[in-house]
Amino acid sequence: MPGLRHQPTPAEPESAKSESRRIVIFEPNQADLDKAVLGRDVSAGLAKFFENLLQRKKWVRKINIPSRHDDVAAVLLFTTTLKEGGLEILSELHIYCAGKTMIEKWEVAGEWQQIRSLPQESFQAIDITKVRVDGNVVSVDFTVPSSEGQSGLYFTQFDFSSDEPPVRTVPHPLLRKSI
Repeated sequence: MPGLRHQPTPAEPESAKSESRRIVIFEPNQADLDKAVLGRDVSAGLAKFFENLLQRKKWVRKINIPSRHDDVAAVLLFTTTLKEGGLEILSELHIYCAGKTMIEKWEVAGEWQQIRSLPQESFQAIDITKVRVDGNVVSVDFTVPSSEGQSGLYFTQFDFSSDEPPVRTVPHPLLRKSI
């Protein structure tokens, strides 16, 4: 993928790679992504992960690459699927870490669910606020809008050393009974 691999030039110190900045891109396209990662030595696997996400028929809302990590990313997606019973709407959090991908799907509206019965806030954007890496565990903090006009702070963890399935579907954070 052009633009995603970067090797330091002789005039650029090797330490520049270790002092990389956090990258956050809203509603990205390939040009935005190439521009944002300029100067980062993004791994080939991460570049392929981005390529696959941007080529799919899903709406990529936000890409978050934490500082000092060129092989980790958190991506928020919005997907809809027309099914027999109606439209299924999901928000998805895709986490890439060192060659593996894990996905958490948040059901906004199920196939048979009446959309008008759901809180309006469940259709507003969830926002990643922080991505932390501790060995094989990636933690993601995110905010969810609430009806009071404030945002609730939530977090989820992905353990890449475990045998848990790569995809898990959970209720939307606003619809969970206890978090």
